[in-house]
Amino acid sequence: DPKSGRLGKLLKSDYIFINGLLANYYGIEGVTGDEFRKVKLPTGSPRGGLLGTAAIHAMGSDGIESSPVERGAWVLRYLLNDPPPPAPPNVPQLSRLADKPLSTRDRLRAHQEEAQCASCHRKIDPIGFGLENFDAAGKWRTTGVNRTKVGRSWRTNKTWEIDASGAFHKGPAFSNYFELRDRVAEREPDFARGFTEALIAYALGRPFAFTDEDLAKEILTVAKSKEHSVSEFVQALVLSEAFKWKKG
Repeated sequence: DPKSGRLGKLLKSDYIFINGLLANYYGIEGVTGDEFRKVKLPTGSPRGGLLGTAAIHAMGSDGIESSPVERGAWVLRYLLNDPPPPAPPNVPQLSRLADKPLSTRDRLRAHQEEAQCASCHRKIDPIGFGLENFDAAGKWRTTGVNRTKVGRSWRTNKTWEIDASGAFHKGPAFSNYFELRDRVAEREPDFARGFTEALIAYALGRPFAFTDEDLAKEILTVAKSKEHSVSEFVQALVLSEAFKWKKG
């Protein structure tokens, strides 16, 4: 199927490549053995596409708790080609909340009350909240938990039903993870632009520069005419003069 090679399938798809171990981790039945294979996902599965990948969510956590900030920033930076600015050096620690058993959403809402944090967090946090159904290890959950380590065990301070609703900054709202994934998938042109810049930087062995703008537009034009087929991105790049005459 030529459409299975479309770039947009990285944003949303009804299949996944897994082996028996990963299938068990994801709770998908009927897959055994070490060999990775293409598996059609059951209806309603949160997997499929980068946002359904446990490794992505594990990166957006500290190993114990999920981080909507890290996850939201990752989506903006790598999927929507809209990277947030670096955090300011004077970010407050909000020590007044350290001992309060708050939900993740309530704790981050306090950051938005700080003037130096508000502008970025209002853009980042809602996207991260849309991914809160994935725990720190990328497993699906419907309940969040606030815990404190006591000796070698953990004490549960508070639990809450996951609220994955949110809205893009100056953009559409979503009521759950699945709607968030749909909204991200609709931004395929933005993803294609970021993918093209990253591809050029990787192929030429240096950061993307303003002098690469014409090459990026050329690649995007070719790829768009072929429904953003990944192979067309690569072919357009390797046939370019910039790649043929690259240094090193």
